Amino acid sequence: MKTSMKTPVCVILAASVAMFSSCDKKSSEKEINAETTNEATEDLVESDTPLLPVKVGDYWKYQVSVEIPAGITSPGASGVETEMEKVRTYIGKVSLGNDLPDVDAFDVTVPGESLERELVEITDSAILLRGTAHPEILDSPAKWLDPPVPFVFAGMRAGNKMAELSVQDGARNRGLKVVGREEVKVPLGDFNAIRLLMTGNDGKFELRRTTWFVPQVGIVKEEKTRYSDGKLLFRETTVLIETSVKQD
Repeated sequence: MKTSMKTPVCVILAASVAMFSSCDKKSSEKEINAETTNEATEDLVESDTPLLPVKVGDYWKYQVSVEIPAGITSPGASGVETEMEKVRTYIGKVSLGNDLPDVDAFDVTVPGESLERELVEITDSAILLRGTAHPEILDSPAKWLDPPVPFVFAGMRAGNKMAELSVQDGARNRGLKVVGREEVKVPLGDFNAIRLLMTGNDGKFELRRTTWFVPQVGIVKEEKTRYSDGKLLFRETTVLIETSVKQD
C-alpha cells in the first residue's frame, strides 16, 4: 500500500491525534505497514470495541507541561518550564470539499494559539489519521493524507507495527509501533492503556513521541521529546485532567 499525497502533508498525532509531522511536495513515498487485529485474540478485540464511542460536544481537557533545558534557547539562557491547558473537542463529521470524504473532526484549543482541527476516521474497531486543518487561518488548505495512516486498532498487542513514512530520501522519517499494554496514572485516575511509540528524525534532530491510548476513553497521556546529538532540546508532557466521556 502506497501513500499518495494530494497536498503537502503534515500528519500530527496526536488526538493528538498527530503522530507524524513532515511536509514536502517532493516527498518520496514509502510503503505503510499495518499489522493489526489479525494477530490479536478475539477476547482482546471485543474488550476494546468500540474504541472511541463519541458524540458531538465530548471533550478532553489536558494539563501540558513544557521543559526546555538551560542554554538551549540561547547561550547562557536559563531553563524554561511552563504549563498550559489544552482542550480537545469532538465536533462531528466535517466536509472538506474538493471531492474528499466527510471525516470525523476534533477541535484543539490552546491559549494563545490558533485553532487546530484534527481529521480522523473513527470506526468501532479502528482510528485512522487523515490530517489537520487550521480553519481560523485564511486560505489555509487542509493537509490531507490519502490513504489514511493507522493510529490504533482493537486488539493491538506489543510489537504491532502501525506505519512507516520517509521523505526527502530519508532525511525525515517516522515509525509507529505498539510498545505494549500497561497501567498509566494521570490526574484523572489509573487506566489500562495501549502504549504507542513514534520515533523518527528531522535531519539531525531525533524525535520520540509516546502516546497512551485507552480504549473507550481516548488519549490520556503523551510525552514528546526532541534531541540533537543525544542532548535533550525539548520535552512536552500532556496528561488528562477532565473528560466528558463516561468511564465504566
